[in-house]
Order: sequence, then C-alpha cells, then structure tokens
Amino acid sequence: MTIRVPRGRAGACLPLLVIAVACGSGEATDEAVFTPELIGTAAVPLSESEEVALLADERTACVIDSYEGQVRCVAGEGGVVGVFGREGEGPGEFGDPTSLARGEAGTVGVVDSDLGRFTVFEPSGVYVSDVLLPDVFQPFPSFGTAISGVSLDYMVMLGRMSGSLMTRYEVDLASGETVGQEESPPGPWGIECGQIIHGIPDPAGGWAFVACEGHLVFVGDAGDATVLRAPTYVPELPNERDLARREEELLALNRSQGLPRTPAIDEGLERYSATPKHYYLSAGEHLFDAANRYWVATGRDQHEWSWLDVYDDAEYVGSVRVRDRLRAFDLLGSTLVVLVDRQVGPDDGDGIPDRALDWYDIANLPFAR
Repeated sequence: MTIRVPRGRAGACLPLLVIAVACGSGEATDEAVFTPELIGTAAVPLSESEEVALLADERTACVIDSYEGQVRCVAGEGGVVGVFGREGEGPGEFGDPTSLARGEAGTVGVVDSDLGRFTVFEPSGVYVSDVLLPDVFQPFPSFGTAISGVSLDYMVMLGRMSGSLMTRYEVDLASGETVGQEESPPGPWGIECGQIIHGIPDPAGGWAFVACEGHLVFVGDAGDATVLRAPTYVPELPNERDLARREEELLALNRSQGLPRTPAIDEGLERYSATPKHYYLSAGEHLFDAANRYWVATGRDQHEWSWLDVYDDAEYVGSVRVRDRLRAFDLLGSTLVVLVDRQVGPDDGDGIPDRALDWYDIANLPFAR
C-alpha cells in the first residue's frame, strides 16, 4: 500500500442531492460539511460508559449501563430489544463491562475488563458463549469466529519506554487460543509535539494513529508514513459543558477511592480550562468503514452539533455533522449510529442532559458513492 502526500482541504462544498450542506460555517475554513438524514432515535440510560455497537441488522444498537452493570439493546424505532447482565462471575454475568462489538451473525459481544472475558449474547439477552482474553483490549467493531482488538502500552504512551504503542490480538472464540498478534509500527514520525495517543490497524494494511495537537499518522503496510495536521483542527478551549464533565470525572475518581473533593481537583480544572482541547474526541473513537475510509470523532464545538472527520487514503474528504453532544459512534453499511448527550432543556431540573442514540442514513454522502 502506498500512501500519497495529502493534497489539503476540500476546496468547496460538494453537491449533496438529498442531504444538507453547510460550508464555511466558522468551525473551520474551506471544508465540506455534510448533514445526513436522521432516521431513528432511542433514549438510553445515563452511564459513565461511552460505548455503542451497531448490530448486523443496522437497526439495533447496544450500550452499557454502568450504574446497573448491564447491557441494553434498543431499536431505531425506540423500543427495547433486550436488557441483560448482572454482577457476578458466572455465565452471562459481569465484573466490569467495558467494551462492545457486533457479531456477524447478529449477536453482540461484551468485553469484561475485571474478568478478562469476552461474552457473546443474542441482542435479546440470551447467553451464547464466552472466552478468556489474553489481555485487556478494545475490540474492533465486528467479530466472526474470532474476536480482534488492540491493547495499549501505557508505558510507551507516557514516554517511559520506547517501542510499539499498540498490539493487535486475534482470539479464536471456540478455543480461546490467540491466533494472531501484531505490534504497531514504533515510529518516530517527526511530530513536533511528540506524542502518539492511540492507533488502529488499517484493514488494507498498515495503521492509523491520532496524535497531539491535531496530528494524524497513516502508516502503510510497507512502513511508509503520511503525517498530517487535520485541516479542521483549530485550537479551542473547553466550554462550560466540557468543564462540568471534567469536574464530574475528577469527583468520580475521588469517590472511587473514598476521597472527598480535594484542592487537587480545582487545580486540575484550572489547568484543563486553559489547555486547548484535543482534535480527537477520545482515544479509540476512530474506525475504518467497509470502503476503507477512516472516520474519527472530533472534540470540536459539541454544543448544538458534533463532527466526525472522514479521510480516504490519508486525504481529508469532509466532515459529517450530527446533532447534540457526541460521545461515541459506530457505523455499518449505510447506517451511522451515535451515542449523544442531549442539550439541557427547561424540563431538566437537575441540569443533567438526557442520553440517547441517533441513527443516520449515510448512503448519499458524496464521498460514499
């Protein structure tokens, strides 16, 4: 695989037929922004988990309810398909459900980081099977007879060791044997700010990484790399909702350790408020679609709208705009599903936003044809 040097930003808005275009909207210059058609929505419980899996029928999606230790699967029409799981170590039980993946046969898989286990369910909640994992890892969006995922080496990420940041594992679901293992290329790739954050393998060969200060790295299967700064990246300080969320994260961490609010929390919030947000929304919120286009959820704006940037062969092709505050996404075929926090309205007396899933039809996006 040969990766071209990117030609830069899209120069003008593209014709969209049935979807709306916003161009020059102020979020970034000279970009093509596409707003796909909303085709379904469903309410889901509040949760500290930010995981969503779109299942094989493209109409059912599953999330993790961290407060109840359960998985909830819902349909795009709003109905509940299944709610399952409880605390425990037996079949179908969870220690700490952390990640989701869709089965090619219409099932859903759950990674349990406490038990080191991957469990397969029907979306109704019927237990199918489970297998132990060789390491705690984030699964790829889909699985068949084997589950694949990546594990992060935190010592490399923190700069305390040199070497590969990520390791890809493939585990046979019948035997539990590790049938594949691949380390990511180690770099370095000359990024001035220096830090690579997270990566995923490219199905066509190579890897894609998000890095500091809006940088992306696309590495081909021959080791050739394209480093670019995302054309939509504009340094942006956290807004009030970002600060409120960060405060709750820090308080939750203290609560988990039996600690009250400490001065360190206020010091951390002060540093956070003065530091520009990352380009990427969070580590792991990026994937390749069936046409090998690279999608990454971005952290920009996130007030009335959120944004996913799309790249084809290391070249930016446009941004997909979705309503409300994006927390996670998945896509399959012609469907994009996003987990969002709604805007706080006058009926939200507690000031806590509702959480929901939205389904979008992306079949008519210009770069999808």
